[in-house]
Order: sequence, then structure tokens, then C-alpha cells
Amino acid sequence: IHIPFCPDFCSFCPYNKTKYDAELTVRYLNALKRESELEKIEHFSSIYIGGGTPSYDLDLLRGVVSHFKETTNGEIALEIHPADVSSKRLYEIRETGVNFVSLGIQSFDDSTLNSMGRKRQDSGVSLSSIAETTSAGFDFVDVDLIFDYQLDRRRIVEDLKTAISYGPEQVSVYPMMRFADTAFKNTKNDPEKELEILEELENVALAHGYVRDSLWTFRKRGERRKYSSVSREFFMGIGTSASSFNGKEFRTNTFSLDEYFSSLEMGRIPARKIIKMGRFSAILYYSFWALYGGQLDLRRVEEHFGKLPVRMRCLLHSAIARGYLQRKKDIVKPTRKGTRKLHIIEEWLTYNFIDRIWTDLRREARDHFASLESTL
Repeated sequence: IHIPFCPDFCSFCPYNKTKYDAELTVRYLNALKRESELEKIEHFSSIYIGGGTPSYDLDLLRGVVSHFKETTNGEIALEIHPADVSSKRLYEIRETGVNFVSLGIQSFDDSTLNSMGRKRQDSGVSLSSIAETTSAGFDFVDVDLIFDYQLDRRRIVEDLKTAISYGPEQVSVYPMMRFADTAFKNTKNDPEKELEILEELENVALAHGYVRDSLWTFRKRGERRKYSSVSREFFMGIGTSASSFNGKEFRTNTFSLDEYFSSLEMGRIPARKIIKMGRFSAILYYSFWALYGGQLDLRRVEEHFGKLPVRMRCLLHSAIARGYLQRKKDIVKPTRKGTRKLHIIEEWLTYNFIDRIWTDLRREARDHFASLESTL
């Protein structure tokens, strides 16, 4: 569920967002309810609420959780901005039914926060928010960190050590991505340097009782649960710019808030980009995100898509022979070499698939807004 409202915009953030407007949030909540009715899905395995800044307006959050919580017996997860943390607000968030949270620390270092254009936050806010959140009684706490390979790597190592010292169930560490609609669009990733940093972080995590359980996450040893918005088999996105994957198509909703409202008022699903997938393409997409999450269960693949096509079997055989994957019965996992390759593939997928879709939809949203202005 995408909540696009933000009181301020951070320079590094690529997600669809709009300036916070209390009146718009009421209309948006009604639109979310209408979209869920049109989708006619009665049950979700879990609910993930992201943004934007979904922790900023607790009235909106209460309305969202109240409407959707009866549709799941799994976790209800929320992204929280550190500036929105206080013991009182965390209690109110927990009372809505939210039980999994991801705290967007990004860094405990002021210079790093400034370099990424983080708003409403400094190192003091980072430290106080993680102390409050990890002791607030949530079932699961994830802490998000971001690193830029161009900065001193000692900073991200210290960030990880600091995060782990508070004992969250999981710490996610992402390389700074250079999306087209951010202040970093004219810079480039360096996968090799990023991989060196991630492998150093893995050693630090292991020394402190955390294991690398997906491409960019470290989970407390012995913890079976995980916090993830991407490594899901199938998912439905509700809200502006939200994406869905059902095994046959990948679709993304309009980035235009006005078009989102008008589509739903006319009883139409607000999807703006629909990519039909053939069986082989769908299996590849499904398999990549499963491997990103740590393992691919071939029995699950065949349950969803039928017998593996010859091309897929050949691809798996080649990847295993080259040392990228290892297989034990029906479970396929990436090797260290394979994890390095997945990192490179993930960045390629981000820029050649996700970023292109978002760029197109942002342009269409701007064109839609311009046409409305000219009409007025």
C-alpha cells in the first residue's frame, strides 16, 4: 500500500511522492478503499505500507490499517521515518495493529545524511529513534541503512555496528541507487566497490551474531521471520505508483494523484503500465527475486507455473556448473560467486526495468497535470 505524502522531499529518494496535504489524505484513504473493492481480493498473506512517509499522519495510518487488517492473518508492516518516532507515537502505531516496522535510519553520521539530502533528521534523531523503536514492543524491527561507495567505507561499517548494538531482528544495507528522478542521476554505481563493502559488512555482521540472509539484508542468527517488500512470490500494489505481479503480468499504477482519483471514481483500476509476461519470462522474474531473498524452491515454481521449460532447466544447469548456484534436491541457493552476480543483475534490473517504468510514468503524470492546467 503506497502512501505518497511527505512533509519534505529527500534528495536520494526515487519513490513517487507528493507534498503532504491533510485534505487530500481523506480523499486518498477513500480511494484506497475503492481500489481494494475493485480488485476483489479477500485475503493477503501480509500487508506492507510504504511511501512517501506513511508514519507522518497517524489518522491516515489508522484508517488504512483499520480497512485492511481483517484481510490478513500475517504481519502488517510499516516504514517509519526516524523523525516520527516518540514513545507515544510508537505506542499509537502499535495500537493500530502494525506489528512489523522498518526504521529508515539510512545513517548515524551527519555528513552522510547531509550528502544524501536526508530531511528532518540528524545523528541525534537517528540514535534516539532506534533506541525507542527497538524497545517499543513490535514483533519485528528492521533497520534500513544506505551506503555510498564514494564515501569513507568506515562510516557504513560503524553504522552497521551501531544498528546491531540495539538488537533489531534485521538490518538492511542498500547501496545508494542513482535513479533518474534524484539528485544522484548523473553519477554511477561501482558494483565491484559495493561488493567489497558488502562482503566486509557480512564479516562484521557474522562477528556480531547476524547472518546474511538475502542480497542486502542481515538477520539475527536464529530468527526465522524476515522483513521484505520485494522478495515476495506474488504481490498486489494499491495506491499511486504501486506495482503488482501475479505471475502473468507486471503492472504499475499511475503516478498522477488526480488520475488515480478520477480512474477510481469511474470504477476503473488505475493501472497505467501493464507488461504481459510469457511463461518463461514470468519464471525468470519469479526466480530472480526468490534468489535475491536467499533461495529458490523448484517445487513452488512448478506449483505456480507447471513443469520447468527446457530453457529454464538449461539455465539452472549452466549456473550451477559455473559455480553461481548450488542445488540440494529442489532447493537452489546462490553461492558467494552467485551473490556477487545477483548484485550486478539487481542493479541492471533496477535501471533497465524499474527506473524506465517510473521515468515514463512520471513524464505521463506531468503531462496529465499540464493538460489539466491548460484546460483550467
